[in-house]
Amino acid sequence: MSVFLLFIDGVGLGEPADWNPWYTEPTPHLEQALGGISLIRDAVGRHGENCLLLSTDAGLGVEGLPQSATGQATIFTGRNGPKAMGEHQRGLPFRRLREWVERDNLYRQADAGGWKATFANSYTREFFELPTTRRGWISVSTATMLSSGQPLRMLDQLLKGCAVHHDLTRRSLVEKNPEVPVIEPELAARHLLGLGTDYDVVVHEFFLTDLAGHRRDPVLAGRVIREYDRFFGAVLLGLREEDTVVLVSDHGNSEDLRTKTHTSHPVPTLVAGAGTDAATRFAAERPVWDLTGITPLLLHLLKQTDGKREERGEGHG
Repeated sequence: MSVFLLFIDGVGLGEPADWNPWYTEPTPHLEQALGGISLIRDAVGRHGENCLLLSTDAGLGVEGLPQSATGQATIFTGRNGPKAMGEHQRGLPFRRLREWVERDNLYRQADAGGWKATFANSYTREFFELPTTRRGWISVSTATMLSSGQPLRMLDQLLKGCAVHHDLTRRSLVEKNPEVPVIEPELAARHLLGLGTDYDVVVHEFFLTDLAGHRRDPVLAGRVIREYDRFFGAVLLGLREEDTVVLVSDHGNSEDLRTKTHTSHPVPTLVAGAGTDAATRFAAERPVWDLTGITPLLLHLLKQTDGKREERGEGHG
């Protein structure tokens, strides 16, 4: 059994309105999972046996609009990043926040529990040559993975189908790496699912939605939403019987193209697959469902699976 964490940047639960591309664009796979409703606030709730959409507080009790660095830090640690830093922090984390997430995070907690977690995203040699990277300006997702002692996945692993690029299709790689073929989102999903053979937790980060929101670009937003819907649908289709997928965002943005800033909307936590019942109970036991619940939820789902294995007399892993 594996839990797949799909982190998608800059997606809030918005209104059914013309300015919300998550409402206006066709997303047949998300809509099928959500009982015929788009990924908007009206879809919150339980949908059948195997899908749950939770409205998730990204403000975390701190004034101001939620931001990427502290929101992602909260997702990947289970601790309140904005409260610890005294503010919402945007973009790439400063040293204090970076060290805060490196000390204790999803990868370290999974390892302590006897599970294996990995980051599916691929990196290029050029990334490490950037002046910003050399100065330590890296994303929360990169910092947490490096803190685990595991190497990042590089281009050679991507070409073998053992990694997934941030944009799913690899389109952004072609200019500098012409040997890299563009692929369909469905193949990217199969590559992601393949990592579940060796890992208990598999994480993927997609941030083009946030970029589209900041640009207020309806064409870009439409394309990335449609491609992500195809990716998500293929992930659901390929889940094994005991697998679970958890989709979450760090803050709102792309759901309101009237503004280039982030929004105060709650964000989605979408759970689908075998762990839906366990996630429903877990969320109900917390006084407020917010981003601090994501890492604890993932570990809870793994514990539930371990319990089932013990009942069947199977070993861990």
